[in-house]
Amino acid sequence: MEADVATTADTTANGDNPKEEVALKHLYEQSTQYKYWRYTQAALDEIRRKANKEAIAVIGENIKEEREQAGHRLHSAIAQGKPVDHLPENPGFPTVDEEQALLGFYERKIVQIFKYWKLPSNVMATAIVYMKRFFLENTVMDYHPKAVMMTCMFLARKTENFLMTIGDFSTAIKSSPAAILNLEFLVCKSLRFQFTVHHPYRPCLGFFYDMQAVADNMEKLQKVYDKAVDLIDTLLYTDLCFLYQPSQIALAAMKIACRLESYDFEKYVNYKFKANETTAQMYNDKLLPVLLDIEKVMETDPRCKEVKKAVVAEIDKRLMLCEDPARKPGSAM
Repeated sequence: MEADVATTADTTANGDNPKEEVALKHLYEQSTQYKYWRYTQAALDEIRRKANKEAIAVIGENIKEEREQAGHRLHSAIAQGKPVDHLPENPGFPTVDEEQALLGFYERKIVQIFKYWKLPSNVMATAIVYMKRFFLENTVMDYHPKAVMMTCMFLARKTENFLMTIGDFSTAIKSSPAAILNLEFLVCKSLRFQFTVHHPYRPCLGFFYDMQAVADNMEKLQKVYDKAVDLIDTLLYTDLCFLYQPSQIALAAMKIACRLESYDFEKYVNYKFKANETTAQMYNDKLLPVLLDIEKVMETDPRCKEVKKAVVAEIDKRLMLCEDPARKPGSAM
């Protein structure tokens, strides 16, 4: 689609006001999400790989120093009944894929809790995106995702105007206020203090209304929309929020839902995007490849499937051994 056009007046010396056309950006293109939180898949992979590698290097050195310091205090440690070799030389640091699996587990916890509280989808989606943004440049070895999850949930409620006092929130989630608030500034800083998040739910509703213009079975179209919303819930666990615009994800969800519900999606495409040769070419060359890419993610991304508890437990167990001694109270460092 072409950008909207506005006219501005530029007064000249003789009082004439010739009109000058100025292209206006679409609203989403003016958002911080569009400007600062878009990546390619290769860039995301590199950011996570680098963060994982750096964390392992730093924590590995700190563990080594902790063991040396503990060895120097051997007699004191024995006297206090503490083992000297409580830090293994190779604790089994998690890989990037294992980090993503662990984060996926806690992202699903957000959904479970917010659905129990009967909060709208956009609130849980905001909390999940906050988690994803935080762990772009931080790792689960630096901050445990359970603690970050609670802070992201608290912030998301504030951002989406479903306010809850810290006392009530901590009681409901069975945590201490300090555990949530201690990370609040750090999370806000990692979010670059950019709290507004755009989700596919609203454009999906817009496509549902738009498709009614060519619908011959409203009951079936309603099922398509409901299925699309469920698909968006699942796609939240992937990297799509960093890769594509919410409207693109929404349309892809409707396309997939139409296929699953045996509904004619092409009828809407012909009506909306193929009214003339120019728009048809744009759809085939630009939009259709995006929709197919999103559909491929839905079919192949392992994060679309729930992680087995045994896998999470094994990763979490190793994570306890990977805790940075520099962050632990009472460390020998």
